[in-house]
Amino acid sequence: MASEASTPSGGGQLTRKLTISATVALAVVFTLAYLRYEDAYPNTKDAYVTADIIQIVPQVSGPILELLVEDNQRVSAGDVLFRIDPRPFRIAVDAARAKLDKTGQGVSGQVDTVAVAEAALERSQAALRLAEIQYRRVQPLAESGALPMQDRDKAQARLDEARSSLKKAEASLTKARDELGELGERNADTRSAMAALENADLQLEYTTVTAPADGLVTQLQLVVGSYARAGSPALALVDTSTWRVVAYMREDRLRGLEPGQPARIYLPAYPDARFAGVVQGIGWGIGQQDGATGPDGLPRISPTVDWVRLAQRFPVRITLLDLDPARPLRRGMSADVRIDKTGAASGDPG
Repeated sequence: MASEASTPSGGGQLTRKLTISATVALAVVFTLAYLRYEDAYPNTKDAYVTADIIQIVPQVSGPILELLVEDNQRVSAGDVLFRIDPRPFRIAVDAARAKLDKTGQGVSGQVDTVAVAEAALERSQAALRLAEIQYRRVQPLAESGALPMQDRDKAQARLDEARSSLKKAEASLTKARDELGELGERNADTRSAMAALENADLQLEYTTVTAPADGLVTQLQLVVGSYARAGSPALALVDTSTWRVVAYMREDRLRGLEPGQPARIYLPAYPDARFAGVVQGIGWGIGQQDGATGPDGLPRISPTVDWVRLAQRFPVRITLLDLDPARPLRRGMSADVRIDKTGAASGDPG
């Protein structure tokens, strides 16, 4: 009887052992499968949506005459954002144009001066030739006694005077040509006046401020009549052509990540949709507190060491594809990202 009673008990123990072993085996299989899956498809919830911010900075100062946008408004590249009072700049253009005209007149006067100097040089050259001819005639006659020596001395004096006049004429022509310089647009004074006019035109053009790219207006603080200062940001644009997701991936999951691999993005703001993306690049470094240079130029090292070391996270930049206008993005949105390492890397998508 005792042996018969022990048989079911032994069978039950064997069954429990087999069940436990099978459970452990399945757990190991599932764990390995999960680890392989996580390695092939790394994911992170530490991600957010971002885009480039373009600061709109006036190039000239002046009161705002016209404001054509509102905060959070969508604009296209080339749309006028605001206009600065152009009247002082139009006056500057007129003044620069008048200076160019005056410079042209001055150059014309210098051209006339050169012409006069050239004519004077020709007269001096003719006078010198005549004085040389007269001297050559008088000299032999005076030496032979046919003419008084005084006539030879007068001829010599006229020859010396003609030579001196020629040198003065040559010097005057050289000076006039130096003052004139090059003719036309190559003239230094003309180039200077033209550059001043071009700069005045450019300053006038800067009074109309346009959107450099498609974007969303933000941080608008301007009102009509407020004073815009050159070099000070007046508003900002969220560049809608640069939407992307920055996902912070643990360093132990970076192996095998390459630009061009596909990614799937989930945004809590749109739980009913999934967004496609492609890895653009993986960050090469992050800031580190320990070892940073202190105010005295020496590295700052923490006196304590954490026993539990957390994996560092590096930014992975993901370009978003095929955006849905019905689901507009906002800079700073939270995101969940899963990257497909098995996907073919097509290289850096730019």
